[in-house]
Amino acid sequence: MIRITHSVRIVSNVFAALLTSGLLLASVDDRANAQGVSASDECKSISVGGADGWEPVTYIDKDGRQVGLGIDILQEYARKHGFRLELHLDIPWTRSLQMLEKGELDVIAGAYFTEERNDLFRYSIPFAYDEVMVFQHKDRQFTFSGIEDLVNQRGARPQGGSYGDFVDTYARDHLDMIYSPTGNKIFDVLLTERVTYVLLGRYDGLTNIYRDKLENEVFAVEPPLVRNDVRLMFSRTTPCLDDIAAINLLITELEENGTLASMTSAHLHKLASDKESGT
Repeated sequence: MIRITHSVRIVSNVFAALLTSGLLLASVDDRANAQGVSASDECKSISVGGADGWEPVTYIDKDGRQVGLGIDILQEYARKHGFRLELHLDIPWTRSLQMLEKGELDVIAGAYFTEERNDLFRYSIPFAYDEVMVFQHKDRQFTFSGIEDLVNQRGARPQGGSYGDFVDTYARDHLDMIYSPTGNKIFDVLLTERVTYVLLGRYDGLTNIYRDKLENEVFAVEPPLVRNDVRLMFSRTTPCLDDIAAINLLITELEENGTLASMTSAHLHKLASDKESGT
C-alpha cells in the first residue's frame, strides 16, 4: 500500500475530486463523432514529442522514463495495430513544435487548442482538461478574481507555450509578462520578486511546488483563470494522418470503459509515491 504524506495527499485528493467531477477527463458528450475506424497502411511508427514535465499528461519520471496519459493512449493504439512509438520528450517544447510543423515529429502527446495551431496542425478529440492557475507568493498576495486583476501586476509564464486563444490574446494586449525558458524552475522568478505571479497549469504548478518543497511559500489562487481541453496534436504531413479518426474512437472507448480514468489514477499514485520517497 502506498503511504502518502499530508501535502501529497492534498494533491491526490484534488486530482481525485477532479476525476470524479469530470474536470480532468474529457467528456464524451463534448466530442465530435469520429468517422472511419481503420489504421492506415502508411503508418508504421509514430514519433512523439511533448512537454517533459506536464504531469500527468507527459513527463519524464524519476527513472528517466518518458510517460504520461498522452503517451498511454498512443501506446495502446500502437499495441493494437502492431507498430512502435519513438518517444522524444527530451526535445525542448519550442523545438518540438518546429519539428512537428516540418513533419520531423508525427504528434505532440498533449497540447491545448488554439486557432493558430489548428491552421498548422491536426488535433484529436480531447482526452483531458487542464486548468490554468495564477500562482502567488504567500508573502506578496494580491486580490485575484479574474484576468483583469492581472493588468497592474507583472507575471511569468513558460516560453513557447500557449494557454488558449483567450489568455494568449489578453496577455499580449494587456499584461506585463516575462517568459521563462524552463517551466520546471519558473517559480524562481517569483521567489526572487522579479514577478508577482506565475501562470501555470494546475497539475504542472502543484508538481513543481511539492517537488521543490515550496508548500509554505507558493500557492494556487482559486478560481482557475481558464480551463482548457488537452488533445493530441498531429503534423499535417505525418503518414499517420488518416489514423486520427481511429485514435479518436480509441479515446472514446478508453473513457467509456473506465481505462482512461485508471491510467490517470496510476500516474497520480506514481507521482505521490515519488514524493513520498523524496524524489
